[in-house]
Amino acid sequence: MRTLSYLQRFGDIELAVRQHGEGMPLVWGHSLMGSMRVDDLAALFDWEQLEQHAQVVRYDARGHGNSDGSYDPEDYRWEEMAGDMLAIADSVASTFAAGRCVLAGVSMGAATALEAATQQPDKVAGMILVLPPTAWDTRPRQAAIYRRMSWISGLFGAGPYRMLDWLPIPVRDDGRSRLALYTAKGLARANPLHVQAALRGAALSDMPDRAKLAKLKVPTLILAWENDMAHPVSTAEALAESLPDVRKLDVISPHDQPDWTRLVCEFLQELGSAAQKPKKKVRSRRRTAA
Repeated sequence: MRTLSYLQRFGDIELAVRQHGEGMPLVWGHSLMGSMRVDDLAALFDWEQLEQHAQVVRYDARGHGNSDGSYDPEDYRWEEMAGDMLAIADSVASTFAAGRCVLAGVSMGAATALEAATQQPDKVAGMILVLPPTAWDTRPRQAAIYRRMSWISGLFGAGPYRMLDWLPIPVRDDGRSRLALYTAKGLARANPLHVQAALRGAALSDMPDRAKLAKLKVPTLILAWENDMAHPVSTAEALAESLPDVRKLDVISPHDQPDWTRLVCEFLQELGSAAQKPKKKVRSRRRTAA
């Protein structure tokens, strides 16, 4: 099946979108400073397998990858990014009989999906939250890191990332190392002013209030890594406690090769029937022995 790659204007922004597969639309957002290209290189998921179970719609967030951006940090708050995700969801939902989408993403993409679902829950058939970022009590420290990174980017621009991209750095065969390295290398091609604005926008952002999440009756899959300060297990566990319909919480070591593609495919199959009744919350944690 042919992959559709295109630029589409949503309001004042033009976003790069890629679409492949059939069935219920799965709208997927990438991590902060990432892109579709970074997700391909990091290979946390087998996209071809996912496309057998859903119409996978991926995009570069504003100011990332091949999408337009602004220089205003306010435009990069998760509330604004959620508007972009919902606009893409609306553009593809009409091709599916139920008119609803699964919203998903990694890190910033997960936060965007969650925010979008709280804004318009009736449009959401399910959520897949991969590596939920710092939130609530752990957010201030991470926000300070993002402000510092933005300041450094203002001093040096893309120079350090271009040097990193040029160096033949070996990639360790684990998901966290691949995601971190290819994200950093990808910044060699980024507009430094977009990078600064996006980092400051992330510093201004936080998860929705947990009282709001308790009312969000959307089937949810949560996937997390142990010992990751930017994506702490505490956030994933708090989401599992707050959201009323979490089907599975899977926590593994970032050095393990996850079977997350299988878990996502199973979750998509579970959502296949629009008339499916909510199931009892199940929490599953898998840890690797030391």
